[in-house]
Amino acid sequence: MAERVDPGARVYAEALYEAAVEAGRVKPIDENLSALLEALASNPAVLRAIMNPELPREAKRRILVRMMDEADPLARNALLVMVDNGRLPLVQDMQIAYADLAAREEQVLTVHVTTAVPLDPGQLDALQKRISDAVGQHARIAATVDESILGGLVLRARGVLVDASVRHRLAELRRALVNTPLPIGSEA
Repeated sequence: MAERVDPGARVYAEALYEAAVEAGRVKPIDENLSALLEALASNPAVLRAIMNPELPREAKRRILVRMMDEADPLARNALLVMVDNGRLPLVQDMQIAYADLAAREEQVLTVHVTTAVPLDPGQLDALQKRISDAVGQHARIAATVDESILGGLVLRARGVLVDASVRHRLAELRRALVNTPLPIGSEA
């Protein structure tokens, strides 16, 4: 969800994206960044080490160079610049912002769909087609289940929220009932 990305991370993502576009390597760099974050998530000790402010920058550089030895040089260099500037804690936000830029180039819209019950593959396909037709881009659906919405669905994409959940409708009804003035002389 790129709308919650740190502005500093967005600057790094945009700079990397522009360089990747110029070099014609947007997708491989997107894949490299995703792979790095997956590797860090699966190895908490390494993640703690490179995020430790007491670990010297040169040590962080060596760890990242080793982790990204087969990655695109642009991706590796971007991360090394982040280390040099003390901005490595923004790496996850930078990857999210970069992935959003890459998806826009590919005319792909990632839509986060929350429902009260799991959607079957047929429902997901129909929803993906309806959204794709509506926005004129290929929709990529990321579905989650949250029973507290009671029914309906909640859509989030690029900073836009569409809440068509039963919970939201009930909350609106409650607000209307609480805020509607009663006629004078009523016995309510």
